Amino acid sequence: MNTSIDSDVQRTILVLTIFVSLIPLFVTPVLPLTDFYAHIARYYVLANLPDSKSLQQHYEAAWHLLPNLGLDIVGVSIMKVLHPLLGAKLIAGLIIAAPFVGVLYLSHVLHGRIAILNVLLAGLVAYNHILIWGFSNFLLGLGVLLGATGYWIATQDRPTRQLLVTSVLGLLLFFIHGFAFALWGLILGMVELSLALRAGYPGFATLARRASRLALIAIAPALLFLQTKTAGGGAASPVSNLLAHAEKGTLWSRLSTEIFWRIDGFLRVADSTWRSFDYVFGIVLWGMLICGLLTGVWRIEKRMKLAVSLCTVLVLIIPPNLFGVGHLSERTPLLLLTLLAAGLSLNPGAKPSYRQAAVATLAGLLLVRNLVLTTGWYQDGRNYAAFLDALDNHDTLSLGAGAYLEETRDPQIFRPSCIPLSFLMVFNGTAVPTFSNPTQQPIRLLGSLSDIQLATRQISRGSDYTVSSALAVLSQAKADTVVICAVDSFRQQVDGFSILAAAEPWTLYQRIASQ
Repeated sequence: MNTSIDSDVQRTILVLTIFVSLIPLFVTPVLPLTDFYAHIARYYVLANLPDSKSLQQHYEAAWHLLPNLGLDIVGVSIMKVLHPLLGAKLIAGLIIAAPFVGVLYLSHVLHGRIAILNVLLAGLVAYNHILIWGFSNFLLGLGVLLGATGYWIATQDRPTRQLLVTSVLGLLLFFIHGFAFALWGLILGMVELSLALRAGYPGFATLARRASRLALIAIAPALLFLQTKTAGGGAASPVSNLLAHAEKGTLWSRLSTEIFWRIDGFLRVADSTWRSFDYVFGIVLWGMLICGLLTGVWRIEKRMKLAVSLCTVLVLIIPPNLFGVGHLSERTPLLLLTLLAAGLSLNPGAKPSYRQAAVATLAGLLLVRNLVLTTGWYQDGRNYAAFLDALDNHDTLSLGAGAYLEETRDPQIFRPSCIPLSFLMVFNGTAVPTFSNPTQQPIRLLGSLSDIQLATRQISRGSDYTVSSALAVLSQAKADTVVICAVDSFRQQVDGFSILAAAEPWTLYQRIASQ
């Protein structure tokens, strides 16, 4: 069975995989990605802030040295020339394509070709749990991480060029996402150790020489990091967290919760936003990958074995947060899957029927997952279209906010489709809170908008808020227009507020005193 991209059939499969991966982007005007439109709103504000007095009343640019500026610079540039919804689609395409292309490039370096197996696995990687979270900088950084790793391996026989180019790539990766840069350093360390061990025990001098070359790449980013506010964000200690919970009598509860979220992130690595489906899909996908390795249907390229092993350990032990970056335990399963997607190859010694069945199964998994995801996004798209119409037909005034009561009551049943709604108001001239952590983002919120942000955080941290109590808190913070997402209390009348529009599960309220 020919499984490389050397024939027309294989090239057709690559084109079809790309086509299937693009379809979900076009079935909805807004993508149901949790944090994504908070970033898009920030790019839009920063792009239009110099020319908008209304935005200047509520936002202030705060450009300074940060390890997560990559997409801010790109996103602001895009928002200056494109409609924000179109620009958002372009940025989404970029962060979806980055890991996909990174897997294919690294695969080509490792195997000398791009095989069907790697194409299909790259297609599965394209839509993932981290994308559904909307962690844009990390996904772009993951693509650069894979490409830079591939370049490091490809230029082993040109050490000067290797060091110079990867030093530049390291700086680029640092400014895209600091955590991705740290992971890249660990992966390169494992690659170098694998190369050193190929001829037996390398000796201390050889190991020291290889380590020193990696250290040279890290010097400039490390010095820059120490000058950033992010460095003061702190490293959450898993031990201290556990001790604190133990003192409160909640140690085992916390442990069980932590275990649940690690299993959840691992199984839902190739996410479709439908939790039950994703659990079954994850069991099948990881089961197939593990069984394929154990039975010898496929194998891991030697230079990737230690990197895959280290990443497997990180999935188990990495703390949830470091230096202000959260959900780390959900990012490492994606890194593990991308390394496998690039490093796996079909074993020529396995039975042809087994190899064909493995490739066919992966193709089926890709098609089913993308069909389920596209269907879900299409359904969400109808709600987004109705919300956009409501924004066009009503004046949402100067200050807006969102409250998502289902999430506060039970995070385990929460779907991300409601989260983008409030951020869409900024495109119609309504200021809304967005990410403004000085250790992560180059923007500050001013005046009442910072009060509204505190109010939305207060609501998100409580589990006993009703539509009435949530609106009361936001009204006190001077929010004019509020979108509430709550299936149980859909279109509920509340004193002091009028309903501008509603389409289950969201209701758009406006404070009567501000009308």
